Amino acid sequence: MAERQQYPLTVMLTARDMKKETKFLTETLGFTMGEAWPDRENPMWANFLLDRQSVMVGALMSPDDAAKMCAGDEGALTYMKTLHDEFQANRPGVGVMIYIEVRDVDAYHARVAAKYLEHVSKPKTQFYGQREFALQDPEGYRFMFYTPVKMAQCQSCGMPLADAKPGQMYCPYCADEKGNLKPYETIFEGTVSGYFMGMMKMSRADAEKAARERLKKMPAWAGRG
Repeated sequence: MAERQQYPLTVMLTARDMKKETKFLTETLGFTMGEAWPDRENPMWANFLLDRQSVMVGALMSPDDAAKMCAGDEGALTYMKTLHDEFQANRPGVGVMIYIEVRDVDAYHARVAAKYLEHVSKPKTQFYGQREFALQDPEGYRFMFYTPVKMAQCQSCGMPLADAKPGQMYCPYCADEKGNLKPYETIFEGTVSGYFMGMMKMSRADAEKAARERLKKMPAWAGRG
């Protein structure tokens, strides 16, 4: 096997049917197979790549094969047996979502949906600066494919984001120097004094009421009174 490379994202999945999962990842989702063991034609383990993002897949090992591989290592044997029993008793991947970035999520969705329509959602632009769609593969694993997008307005105060970078959620008034959202109290006061009182010439009482109404409609403060 070639020397192991480093990738920004690396997860490992267990598959009951390696050939079926390999075919789905390569032919439907467009991954390419990297390293594989013992060979690429009948792998028991393989590394699949999409734009330098890595998803490894390993075949579910039977208790007998695990006993042979882990002979003399009781801890490893217990681990492998537990993995086998729990995998057989439960749906794989429940509660886990694997995020994979693609260059053009709409074009990628069109290619995938042309081959695989089951358990595939439509692309949607989210308030957190991503356009994404979800997919569940034949083994039951859930993927979220996404592309960072430019947002039209700040998701905290509603100000236009004319020069926003893809994935940017907040304007300079609402974010600190690291891009993190400032506390609600800070945003509220700025909205009251800077916008409604300073620009709209409202009284303090009316400005506070208007600011509360405005901010509770913003995704960053949804549900806040």
